[in-house]
Amino acid sequence: MRASKLRIFFASDLHGSEVCFKKFINAAEFYKANVIILGGDLTGKFIVPIFEVEGGRYRAKFANEDYSLTNATLEKFMQKVRDSGCYPYLTTKEEWEDLVSEESKMNSLFIDLMKDSIKRWVEYAETKLRGKEIQCYIMPGNDDHYAIDEILNASEIIKNPHEKVVNITDNLKMISLGYSNLTPWRCPRDITEEELEQKIEGLMRRIGDVDELIFNIHVPPYGSGIDSAPELDENMRPKLGPGGQIMMTPAGSTAVRKAIEKYQPLIGLHGHIHEAKGFAKIGRTLCFNPGSEYQEGILRGVLIQIDKGKVRDFIFTSG
Repeated sequence: MRASKLRIFFASDLHGSEVCFKKFINAAEFYKANVIILGGDLTGKFIVPIFEVEGGRYRAKFANEDYSLTNATLEKFMQKVRDSGCYPYLTTKEEWEDLVSEESKMNSLFIDLMKDSIKRWVEYAETKLRGKEIQCYIMPGNDDHYAIDEILNASEIIKNPHEKVVNITDNLKMISLGYSNLTPWRCPRDITEEELEQKIEGLMRRIGDVDELIFNIHVPPYGSGIDSAPELDENMRPKLGPGGQIMMTPAGSTAVRKAIEKYQPLIGLHGHIHEAKGFAKIGRTLCFNPGSEYQEGILRGVLIQIDKGKVRDFIFTSG
């Protein structure tokens, strides 16, 4: 594909929100984007049990509210849960108590629900994008279990660019990594700065000479401002400063910063830190973090216009 003008839509950190994922796929047509990129952290964090009770009724607790449901209202409630980034699960009190008491069973269920969700998302994307000249890249992030990779890799419509070099156009290439430097939560794809640097260098050795390059790396560069996160105390709670304000600290990657300074890609696409929406310029490189408000069903993104190897315009989006 050869193109002097290119419009890229980038979003990240949906954490299971189904409504945000649908907005992401539909953003291609809405914003007239040639390329849409989802930069990691696709899966949710919580299961919401829905208990079957007598008389064809159900009860559940969600967002600190108690729900009494019927067959007529059940599906609407389940979709509300999915849109928030959680996984609804029909169960009985006895089964749920058994799951809670055995961590291995709960983990197995969680993985199954994550996989079911990603399968549903992929099917939706394939239905919407089939036959259209839109490049769609969706990669896992540091918070995502490796079980979802095979589902992403099996699609003929979307591409999983994680740990790959892809050609966006004849002139523009992209390297992608869903990893993060180590976090306090020790997520599935947390790795050391040394490992992260090695992985970036390994991809760059496959690039060769290229003037136009995108770094699609989940974790942002250290000290860039788009990596500012709440500073945590020993109990994993945000530290408060004078006046009760939350204290912020850089949480990005020194390896990513070093690589951007060294290779000066055209743009850097990042996520990971939900609170740090914005952009930063490191040398000639424009780095973006659209932020995340997935729990409210709001999709944050950035629309970038590239023309003749330069970023001509960009705008942050929300909706």
